[in-house]
Amino acid sequence: MSEYDGTRGGFSPPRKRIRMSRNEILVYRNLSSTNIAAKEIAACGAPDGTIVASAYQSAGTGRLRRAWISPPGRSLLFSMILRPRVDARLISQLTMLCGVALSETIRETTSCEAGVKWPNDVLMRGRKVSGILAQGSLRGDAARYVVLGVGLNVNQTEDELPSECRDVSTSLRLETGRRVSRIAVLRRFVSRWNELFDAFSREGYPYLRKKWIDSNLTLGREITIHGAEGPVLGAAVDISERGGIVVRLEDGSTKEFLAEDISLGREHYRSLINT
Repeated sequence: MSEYDGTRGGFSPPRKRIRMSRNEILVYRNLSSTNIAAKEIAACGAPDGTIVASAYQSAGTGRLRRAWISPPGRSLLFSMILRPRVDARLISQLTMLCGVALSETIRETTSCEAGVKWPNDVLMRGRKVSGILAQGSLRGDAARYVVLGVGLNVNQTEDELPSECRDVSTSLRLETGRRVSRIAVLRRFVSRWNELFDAFSREGYPYLRKKWIDSNLTLGREITIHGAEGPVLGAAVDISERGGIVVRLEDGSTKEFLAEDISLGREHYRSLINT
């Protein structure tokens, strides 16, 4: 076990501590947000690979400050603290790698298909089952630490999904027809993440690019991008080293869009459901 005990940063001691491979998981009953907790714990010295998990979070958010709502004990809600030796501009690559790890984890634990919707969602049969939120603390052009937050719908029934997004969301239970062990899914994710991250550390972006393309559900599709200047229509043709999506526009030119600037919108989910 590491010397860090998870009690600093304004948090009470975790309910339990679990060792999985080289990762230590600090398990809480209730947090406002696992990302908020993980950032404070990281600032207090928690080592690389520490995972902060909670059965419930009262103020969980995803990208663009969208709320992540889940009944207690139904989801996997966790944030992983990383101390990577990467340029701060390439933090998006860790989000991409996490999407690959999650989609592979879901396929291995449920025998159901899952894939990555750019930039940070994992889908099953076109419906969102998981979202990822990466946040970092920077020192110049380098990342002091990165927190990768994950929300994965595991055992929600249909009526436990938020009504406003029930038509584009799902859970592992809904897809498999049975209850799924959250701890088994977490163990598989930790194993897959460590394997993928080790290979990524050795081989770099070319390895990540191949793995992401193998799991992606966005390239080759017509998409509508919602940005500050209004909607843009085009075909998703590639990803960039910065984690951006490269789109062929209606005039034949190509343009890179970054995740922090745009949203694909719900019509992209529906187009996947209807294929």
